[in-house]
Amino acid sequence: MALHAIEMDVGGHLRLWLMRHRTGEFPEVRWLSSSTLWGVFPSPSELIDIDVQVRLRFFRLIGLLGELKGGGRTPLAVRAFAEAALIGASERAMRILDLWVAGQPLPLRLYRRCDRIQRRLAHRVRTVLQRARQESGSLWLMDLPAPFMPFAMATYVGMLGEPPQWVHSGGDRLWPGVWTWVIDQTGEGEVLRRSSAGILPFERASAHREAFEPTSGGPR
Repeated sequence: MALHAIEMDVGGHLRLWLMRHRTGEFPEVRWLSSSTLWGVFPSPSELIDIDVQVRLRFFRLIGLLGELKGGGRTPLAVRAFAEAALIGASERAMRILDLWVAGQPLPLRLYRRCDRIQRRLAHRVRTVLQRARQESGSLWLMDLPAPFMPFAMATYVGMLGEPPQWVHSGGDRLWPGVWTWVIDQTGEGEVLRRSSAGILPFERASAHREAFEPTSGGPR
């Protein structure tokens, strides 16, 4: 079986599902750290050989993921799939996608688990709104792992409109440390640099300890 290099993001998991759907087997993959917030979603031409009903459900998911990117409200299954894909929980992401394409609701146990995860995630990413994290066009999110960055930017843009130009976040399990992102006016972003945790951005961000140990008072 061929080894496929796939980025650990939403776009990568969408392509992983398509490969498995076509072959009936789970491809052997080598995961890569994502270089963009959400990844590159499959284009219509990549689904031309897929059953029309599957294709329609798949396109519907991609459309809702686009709304999620902009901070819009989407079904739990959409948010849960994105979260599972971004943290590399591939088995859960594929299960959710299987159910979505089949037009089936999440089973109660999975629904409760996804709902619990989303509540915790929403609470965590809301801390990006704290003023202590913002300085000179930069946003300091060193305590936030890179897989949560897409949700953080969606929250930031949805609430404040104008995205920061630079964001410093934590890394992922494949490449821990400090990631520096460049963000455009639409809230899309890509990784400009990955560095070890001992360099200046980490030391600079650590000066704002109140941003990483937020009180229950909410954004200031």
